[in-house]
Amino acid sequence: MTWQQFLKVSRPPTLMATVVPLLVGGALALKSHHFVLWAWLDIFLIALIMQIGANMLNEYFDYKRGLDDHESLGIGGIIVTGEVRPETVWYSALIIYGIALILGLILVAFRGPILLAMGLMGIIAGFLYTGTSHPISSTPFGEVLVTIIMGPIEVLSTQYAAADIMTRQGVLLSIPVGISVATILLANNLRDYAKDRNHGRRTLPIVLGQQGGYFALNIMIAIILGWITVMVFFGSLPISALLVWLALPIVVKSLTALHKPEVLPKAVPLIGRIHVLIGILLTIGILW
Repeated sequence: MTWQQFLKVSRPPTLMATVVPLLVGGALALKSHHFVLWAWLDIFLIALIMQIGANMLNEYFDYKRGLDDHESLGIGGIIVTGEVRPETVWYSALIIYGIALILGLILVAFRGPILLAMGLMGIIAGFLYTGTSHPISSTPFGEVLVTIIMGPIEVLSTQYAAADIMTRQGVLLSIPVGISVATILLANNLRDYAKDRNHGRRTLPIVLGQQGGYFALNIMIAIILGWITVMVFFGSLPISALLVWLALPIVVKSLTALHKPEVLPKAVPLIGRIHVLIGILLTIGILW
């Protein structure tokens, strides 16, 4: 596998989904005054590597199930084009996870076995999401799994790795962060609605209907902004966290545009932009 092929199958734009929980977890750790920079950088790298590994597994298993073809959007495409054999992507994913495990063991030695347990949960969840005969990615529960893994597990493991602490504030804030990542998956499933339905998948938009999927996306983003606002109201976040509302014009514009058929193929970057913007504003608000 060449470097260019590796970049394709890594799907670099998707890595921004992982960056936000790491930024928020790191900001919470920094505010605790026990921040260890190298530990945060280590778990940051681990999370990115694991996301790349998950992308590789997703590409491999979707190809094996016949879900991907030359016209599929949002894939690396190195298997369907014949650039790389499926087995090469499979073994590359295992190597990637092996590297993440080695880096993780450094943190386990530093912080203790809690991080090992959380890391293993992340790996198992990644396999359950796409690697079984009945993957969660083909059910209406994919967004729930992503919310849990990219929210509580990723935010709290980052906070713990960087500061040796998990706070009530971190637990509460990890929920909207996880939901924010899940909106990207929902956007992906809305984009792939016709293809997924033809392949017998039962993703959330297929169960709810396409309009129901759009409604769920709007509700999820409203929950994110509302949840953060309620935390500010009850003193669990500084008032500066209300900076997230600066994203509202982009939110409204993007959600409105998404209803146009010609815009739907761009659903993932559109919603990904909302996720990143809210995440950056939230991080600034925590640190302010």
